[in-house]
Amino acid sequence: FLADGKRLASVGIDDNHTVVLWDWKKGEKLSAVRGSKDKIFVVKINPYMPDKLITVGIKHMKFWRRAGGGLIGKKGCIGALGRTDTMMCAVYGWTEEMAFSGTSTGDVCIWRDVFLIKTVKAHDGPVFSMHALEKGFVTGGKDGVVALWDDTFERCLKTYAIKRAALAPGSKGLLLEDNPSIRAISLGHGHILVGTKNGEILEVDKSGPITLLVQGHMEGEVWGLATHPHLPICATVSDDKTLRIWDLSPSHCMLAVRKLKKGGRCCCFSPDGKALAVGLNDGSFLIVNADTLEDLVSFQHRKDVISEIRFSPGAGKYLAVASCDNFVDIYNVMSSKRVGICKGASSYITHMDWDIRGKLLQVNTGAKEQLFFEAPRGKKQTIPTLEVEKIGWASWTSVLGSCCEGIWPIIGEVTDVTASCLTSDSKVLATGDDFGFVKLFRYPAKGKFGKFKRYVAHSTHVTNVRWTYDDSLLVTVGGADTSLMLWTYEMEGHRDSRQCDSEESDLDSEEDGGYDSDVTRENEINYTIKALSTNIRPMFGIKPHLQQKEPTLDER
Repeated sequence: FLADGKRLASVGIDDNHTVVLWDWKKGEKLSAVRGSKDKIFVVKINPYMPDKLITVGIKHMKFWRRAGGGLIGKKGCIGALGRTDTMMCAVYGWTEEMAFSGTSTGDVCIWRDVFLIKTVKAHDGPVFSMHALEKGFVTGGKDGVVALWDDTFERCLKTYAIKRAALAPGSKGLLLEDNPSIRAISLGHGHILVGTKNGEILEVDKSGPITLLVQGHMEGEVWGLATHPHLPICATVSDDKTLRIWDLSPSHCMLAVRKLKKGGRCCCFSPDGKALAVGLNDGSFLIVNADTLEDLVSFQHRKDVISEIRFSPGAGKYLAVASCDNFVDIYNVMSSKRVGICKGASSYITHMDWDIRGKLLQVNTGAKEQLFFEAPRGKKQTIPTLEVEKIGWASWTSVLGSCCEGIWPIIGEVTDVTASCLTSDSKVLATGDDFGFVKLFRYPAKGKFGKFKRYVAHSTHVTNVRWTYDDSLLVTVGGADTSLMLWTYEMEGHRDSRQCDSEESDLDSEEDGGYDSDVTRENEINYTIKALSTNIRPMFGIKPHLQQKEPTLDER
């Protein structure tokens, strides 16, 4: 945004490496200029002269100024100091003429106007981030070091190595590794805020202590979620090839983490909580010690993604492993042998539950099939709807069947409702969907378009939902936002009046028991627009297509 503080215009880079200047007051694009044929990583507006800006990228350093309704750019002049390097970050300095950029080779380039006047070795490896202070600079690199510099880059005043041993006692979690690549740096309240490639945000005090504030998964999506059968902890597994254990008590910190050979999409605790099964994206799965995360046993009979994994209830004698190649394999945990294969699904497996006896499996598929298999042999069973309702289930995560018909919106695809989970007293069914909504339904949710309460926190699709062992918390994970959210479940009649961050759908419907039917409202909502095009800032002026235009000569 422009440095005048009015937030009237912004500049950005689109997917075609085009520099776009946008006027938010008028609601229109001011100009768009092709910046480079290769990727552009950063764009910065001059804080002293808002009509000037710089862009950096792959072998790209360009200085721009506004002229009329467009932008005019000049390439940085290297001169005899070397060749054009890939620039990873940039900031403006203490005057309108001075600019600084970090290179992929670890140097900081110092520019006056469009001319390179000096280079300084700053890091071992790329300089990914840089921030200008009142009297100096702070840089961060792939080497996991934060460096403080004077205002001319003549002298490095201090360095901070991001290591496990340097974490302050109040840190919320564990570092995935020492010296993580530093991707973002900012300054707040006298402290340096550092963001790492591993999804960690740390606060570095200038006197030395480093505090881990928050952390999460980092790449791909998060789908795997399991809550412990007896303790307030949960496990998550992600495409980022990490398995993590989280404390759900008020400390909300990561207790343990382990790197995996492949990413994963599902996990499950054994009934006694001592073992944890993890399904991986290459068709293999492993069972680890839930305390140490060390391997106990591993198998691979499939080549496609393991989409769901479940221990049988009671002693956890059997383990059902579902894959995206349409099969469910059943293993005897004690003998470590496959004892059955469930065949007959016409699409990939999405959800799976055991009955309380450990003799029957309920399976959902991507083709909206609700199938039943006898365990452990895997023989397919045909069970009438009325009989299904009489079966006692050890868990309910299914999104299909007459008992949860009401969870489906009026307009939707087969896979719009991605996850569900039933409380242990079988009264409340929680769901997550592709629109980022978490919903609560009374169970059974028979009939179409059941009444519900809706909550919003995830920025993208909700991939999994699970109640804790005592139903006091609901745990949800988001796919692309890689976030783990905790929701406090308050019984009706005992709800606190405290302010909450969520958009509750029952604000005006307490008289009907606290659950409102949003059927009419949902019928009028275009969810694609709702989820992807929600205003994230106040808008001013009249949109271009609503503005009154002068009639042409022909129209006159």
